[in-house]
Amino acid sequence: MKLTVILPFYDEAALLSSVPDLLARVRQALEGHDVRLLAIDDGSSDGTGAGLEAIAGLDVLHHARNRGVGAAMATGLESATGDAALVFDPDEAYAPDVLPRLVAALDKADVATASPYHPDGGVEGVGAFRLLLSRAASLLYRLRTKAPLKTFTCAVRAYRLPAARGLLPAPEDFTAAAYLLAKALAEGLRVAEVPARLRVRRAGRSKMRILRTARAHLRLLRDLPVTPPRHR
Repeated sequence: MKLTVILPFYDEAALLSSVPDLLARVRQALEGHDVRLLAIDDGSSDGTGAGLEAIAGLDVLHHARNRGVGAAMATGLESATGDAALVFDPDEAYAPDVLPRLVAALDKADVATASPYHPDGGVEGVGAFRLLLSRAASLLYRLRTKAPLKTFTCAVRAYRLPAARGLLPAPEDFTAAAYLLAKALAEGLRVAEVPARLRVRRAGRSKMRILRTARAHLRLLRDLPVTPPRHR
């Protein structure tokens, strides 16, 4: 399968030295597939963009200003080539071994999402308040959409192209992952949930502002349509 792996970056200079090794492990995890690696520099001001340009085998697109992780994901999905696109966090909150399992799930799905809250998933070392926000948001989205998915807020996913582009535009902030999944359900796309383990990022710091993100999730929940279950 021809795949594009989308890696959003914003002020991640602390990660740059580990990126070549990460890309090698991503390629190894996806061995047997034709893989394009695509970084989206979301208006970084700390040299991240120039650092990414210097890495061999990595395509890089730049936002002129910081727009948000959702905007970076959308740029990646719009620019992806091949049969499917995968969104993967370069901070390695999830290990690359989740990627082939997401791709395999596309055999019977249009969207496959990593799920730490799946009974076979797990979480280690994540702050209690941030974890509470994520779990609570996923519960509310599950009730709102009536879909039996355990995790809505994880951005690490595989999308079949061009179905993914039909889900755009999306919010530019951290609610984009939940929006894309809810819209996929509303449009009758097949969604698969892949158990995964969420852990603390390896370097740098999260750009999420918890209270701002919580308010944005509440606004999105208010505006979502109630849809029938479409999960497999």
